[in-house]
Amino acid sequence: MLKRVLAAFSKRLKNLGMAEMRVTQSEVITEKRPLEDSGESEAVTKKAKSEVPALGQGRPNKKHKVALLLAYCGAGYYGIQFQKGNEFKTIESELMRALVQAGAIPQEHADTPQQMCFQRAARTDKNVSAIGNVVSLKMIVTENCIEKINSHLPPEIQVIACRRTTRGFDSKNYCSARTYKYMLPTYSFAPIEKFITKDYRITGDILLHVREILAMYKGTHNFHNFTSGKKPNDPSSKRYIIMFECGEPFVRDGVEFVVLTVKGQSFMLHHIRKMIGLMIAIVRGCCGVDVLEKSWAPYRIDIPKAPGLGLFLDKLFFDGYNKKFGKDGIHEPMEWDEYQEALEKFKEERVLSHISKAEKDQGVMMQWLATLQYHKFDIIDPKMGAPLEGEKDPNWWRTRRLLEEMDKARANSPSDTKAAQEKEVEENQDQMEDKTMNDDNKQCTE
Repeated sequence: MLKRVLAAFSKRLKNLGMAEMRVTQSEVITEKRPLEDSGESEAVTKKAKSEVPALGQGRPNKKHKVALLLAYCGAGYYGIQFQKGNEFKTIESELMRALVQAGAIPQEHADTPQQMCFQRAARTDKNVSAIGNVVSLKMIVTENCIEKINSHLPPEIQVIACRRTTRGFDSKNYCSARTYKYMLPTYSFAPIEKFITKDYRITGDILLHVREILAMYKGTHNFHNFTSGKKPNDPSSKRYIIMFECGEPFVRDGVEFVVLTVKGQSFMLHHIRKMIGLMIAIVRGCCGVDVLEKSWAPYRIDIPKAPGLGLFLDKLFFDGYNKKFGKDGIHEPMEWDEYQEALEKFKEERVLSHISKAEKDQGVMMQWLATLQYHKFDIIDPKMGAPLEGEKDPNWWRTRRLLEEMDKARANSPSDTKAAQEKEVEENQDQMEDKTMNDDNKQCTE
């Protein structure tokens, strides 16, 4: 009995001692971190742990995740996307070479860009330019890295700025919207029966009609007819167009031009050029507005593709990233207002001047307008040239058969081998992009 009493008394004393120790520890903690100073102390500690060093600071030869602001004229290049084997001259192949020569990345990363988590915010097609495209990658950052990279780049490609980002930043996935512009001569809208020259000037009625057609593209639609390799039931064919406008006409080098501006969440291969091509056909009277309405339906429609000359990427938006990280006091937002003057200078000297000169000297749009007569602007069979049941236009059918026979005859011609390869590269770019994204997501996780 006595042993039980002593054991209970000992247990009671032990519990009292532990309670006293907890009270003492609480007092010590209160003394070290007073309640009124806790917010400031936590902010200082958090900043000290996660503060990002400025460009050129930190350990040498350490790779950092960055965003490069690019401006380039796409004339003579087979789009922006890096092609394995470097068989075709692209913007990214030139950039990779310059990064290696500047000591920013090793050669093995240039050969396999996914190793450095490389990604582009927007993909541009053959001959398409960009004023402010953004690529993200891991590279060695030095104080004068931009000057070093640009010294190994041709004048038509320039790195405008370099900005440190979060480790998980992806220029494509974090891009919430993209704005493209298309500069074209106003004689593109002249009625089909009218004889046109470079002295043509647009009328107010035609300009209003252009704006009405462009407005019909706004909203979410199934754009499977405005790209290559997309089926009507493919969910990725649905895209949201935020805005599509036509500016006021202006004269440059004796030719009257207008600039079309389209803003959307994302675009597919040839998407914008086909929207503009169909709009021009409708305004000129080659087809009716019903063709545009019919293009949303699950049929394959014959739609022309406007030249790539006048198209250029104008601006990118990173609203989600800026909201989450741009105001945390640690990272810089993906906004480039301080470089606007440099971007405008590049656009004027390298892009707009090239478009107006090529149009004046070569008549690129004039030549393309002559091809509109070969388009059906109606439902076609998936097989090229297959006539529809009850076809009532034998001239169109003969033209299609003639073109098909010409393609077959030239298939084995050495001079057309490269052209066939170029076409295959363009048609496979969507699949290559998807594969690259999958590899990036596997290897580059935060």
